Amino acid sequence: MTLLEHPISLLLLIMALGELLGRVRVSGITLGPSATIFVALAFGHYGWTLPQEVQTLGLALFIYAVGLQAGPGFVSSFRQHGLVMSVVVLAMAAVGMLVSWGCCLLFGFDAGTGAGLLSGGMTSTPSLAVAVEQVGHASAPAAYGVTYGFGVVGMALAIKVMPRLLRIDMEQEEQRLARELEQIHPPITFQHIEVSNPNLFGKRVADLFLKSIAPVTITRLLRRGSTEPVLVGADTVLQEGDHLRVVGSAQDLEKVRLYIGRAVEGEIAFDRVLTKASIIISKREFSGTTLGYFNFREVFNVQVARITRNGVDLAADANTMLHLGDVLHVVGDERSLRNIRRMLGNDLKATYEISLLPILLGLLFGLLLGKITIPLPLIGPLSLGTTGGVLLAGLLLGARYQTGKMIWEVPSTGNNLIRDLGLALFMAAVGTAAGTTFVDTLTQQGAPLLLAGVLVTLVPVVAGVALGLWLLRIRFPRLLGVLVGAMTSASGLAAANSLSSTTYASSAYATVYPVALIGKILAVKVLLFFLLS
Repeated sequence: MTLLEHPISLLLLIMALGELLGRVRVSGITLGPSATIFVALAFGHYGWTLPQEVQTLGLALFIYAVGLQAGPGFVSSFRQHGLVMSVVVLAMAAVGMLVSWGCCLLFGFDAGTGAGLLSGGMTSTPSLAVAVEQVGHASAPAAYGVTYGFGVVGMALAIKVMPRLLRIDMEQEEQRLARELEQIHPPITFQHIEVSNPNLFGKRVADLFLKSIAPVTITRLLRRGSTEPVLVGADTVLQEGDHLRVVGSAQDLEKVRLYIGRAVEGEIAFDRVLTKASIIISKREFSGTTLGYFNFREVFNVQVARITRNGVDLAADANTMLHLGDVLHVVGDERSLRNIRRMLGNDLKATYEISLLPILLGLLFGLLLGKITIPLPLIGPLSLGTTGGVLLAGLLLGARYQTGKMIWEVPSTGNNLIRDLGLALFMAAVGTAAGTTFVDTLTQQGAPLLLAGVLVTLVPVVAGVALGLWLLRIRFPRLLGVLVGAMTSASGLAAANSLSSTTYASSAYATVYPVALIGKILAVKVLLFFLLS
């Protein structure tokens, strides 16, 4: 048995060569992870193929990692932007159907070829299944095989060159989108306020009911004439002229300022007695507990000013559920801080440890979801399949974060590894399978089918850019995810992720994927209705 006849050796060789090819830079452009499919096509052409199970496993790993990453922000993202993005997705499905219909009329394709053309050009395996069920295996799978290759590769290339063609600065677009998101989720800051409202003199902090006005926290108090501030607790009594450090968003701080008094300049800093510290929650047993569970102020005489999670500052509310890796910004005496460090762990390395069991259970859950068949009007029986089931599982578990002691979230380094490994497996298997029949099918069907496939892939993308970018004003980093989500393109998502280190594209992809899945199934049904009537 030669090296290439062993599936594992062949798989590793294709992945290694693909990784090397993906690093080659031409005019500033690299193929990245999508290069694996080019290598795989060459091997497949000469008869070297990989088992179907490799494709299924790779796709499951890749999509599950995407779902986990997008899960925490999926619900809020859909509420704010989902409708607009769904319009783009459905418009692209409609354009793809119209282009396929036009190509059938122009080149004389039969109904099966037209359905395979639409399914392959828009890289939709569920749509192919619907087409085969309706018109049989005669021509749809062959057309799908010819057009699917460019659908995968062409989408990735289109995403890669799109910023240059449109003269879009990705960094500037990311900054603009970040500023817009800041207005929705304003960053946490602080303000010093002097107590000048007579109604508050002699009142305890607990009696102010600040939480009913805005989610802010009073962390420090400097008495008039004093040089040393004190920590603020529920029983702290306010006096005229007290200077308070209040932590919250700028908008919330303004509300509280109108209630307490006037803003003042200067610093409220501690001397040697009290110090500031940032402490990492690295012990898994504390993940899922609330900040109020620890009662830091009363037990340790320590004040929590804010919480940082994945680079985003959160208000230190007693009901905030803590996650592994959260950073608590606290103020207190050094001995108390040492005790809290020992209790919470404060070990950055421990937060990067990966547990295999949640990943395996999550994948199994996704595969089971993919087997469920749902009867829908007009569409008929709908199964999410491997991709849809695993994505849904990733979204649900990523948003859930934790069940009991089981933490579903995977650290970013581990998530990236799972995602890249899954994509490489998927590309290797798809490429070798397509390579075996690519040349023969192309010869039989002719250049018109290949040209039609290129049109079905690219024309909806152009329409999506025109509608999303210029009419609906979707920011470009998010639009990339909408475009690849509309095409349900794993290779396109990989290309989009290579253009930006942010998660905007992945979140948009996960948001629109279910709409794209159903939209393209409907598109195939409508196309067959026109072609068969």
